[in-house]
Amino acid sequence: MMTKHIYVHIPFCDSICFYCDFFRSVSNETIKKQWLSQITKEIQAKSFSKISTLYFGGGTPSCLSVEAFEQLATLFAPYLTQDYEWTIEVNPDSVTKEKLQIYKKWGVNRISMGVQTFHDVLLKKIGRKHTSSQVYQAIDLCHEVGIKNVSLDLIYALPGETLADLKADLDAFLNCKVDHISIYSLQIEANSVFGKQHLQPCDSDLEADMYECIEKTLTAAGYTHYEISSYAKNNRFSKHNCSYWDDSDFMGIGCGASGREKGIRYDIDANLQAYCQNGPKLHWVPTNAREQAFEAIMMALRTCFGLDIKAWNKKYQRNFLANYAPVLEKYTNELVYKENRVFCTPHGFEILNSILVDFLDEN
Repeated sequence: MMTKHIYVHIPFCDSICFYCDFFRSVSNETIKKQWLSQITKEIQAKSFSKISTLYFGGGTPSCLSVEAFEQLATLFAPYLTQDYEWTIEVNPDSVTKEKLQIYKKWGVNRISMGVQTFHDVLLKKIGRKHTSSQVYQAIDLCHEVGIKNVSLDLIYALPGETLADLKADLDAFLNCKVDHISIYSLQIEANSVFGKQHLQPCDSDLEADMYECIEKTLTAAGYTHYEISSYAKNNRFSKHNCSYWDDSDFMGIGCGASGREKGIRYDIDANLQAYCQNGPKLHWVPTNAREQAFEAIMMALRTCFGLDIKAWNKKYQRNFLANYAPVLEKYTNELVYKENRVFCTPHGFEILNSILVDFLDEN
């Protein structure tokens, strides 16, 4: 498989956050060594041509030692294109100046930092181990070593969070002077600590007010709402995430990773012990052409760029405007058709789930 986009899953964390349902394991040096040996073999068995985007996600990639990171970095660095984007996720409490210098040395040019909130009380409530002051210190270190492209992840609708709390978080983010934010409402996942505690989700009216506050505050500050949960300044869109949204294939590497080849998704088994012993075990996700066509619509409408209708018609051998005329007529105030593209208005973003249900019904 020759691909331009690669996702590498680092399944280790120093602690488990209460909202997290991603595949991850509390750090253990013995299992880390076994995992590093196995993922090295997995990478060496792949065929790379040119890598446009490389994303180290997790888990918490910054909890890897410098030596472990360098062992992986040597396997990818020779294949990076001239205008590549290489992102690594970090936590404020596990990133150091030394690690950032090594990231920079090998070519990492984008940092995605898990902040979640700037309120120390709320950070404790959700099981985070860092403080707000560590966030500012970590951002300063990124800039100091020369990594200027920094993104922060925040979560809203947290337990007990008020609209005033959210506004303070947004003000704190703006004071950080970074060009990208991904901000998500809290989802109570069954396998998370919160799910097992049967935590009740935020009041839906309050959550809607929070969403509108985010939209108003960030767009007024000059950020482009380019994806339903992401805002950027200075065109610092996440190139890697855009590859998910524009119907591209991508390679998943590592225990717990996902990928897509020729439009078909796969998951790599998330059993860490089995992975270390036997290597990656892929589970292909059965799909048909109609499901792939709908997924392309679903992902494209998450972005302000929308769906390229001509390209979609050609790829899926269907007529978009004819097929989905009832949906387009129903949502004339939420969907815009312009220059052979269809995309959401701000209100369309807000009710995208409802719109997608209707697309699915017409599929």
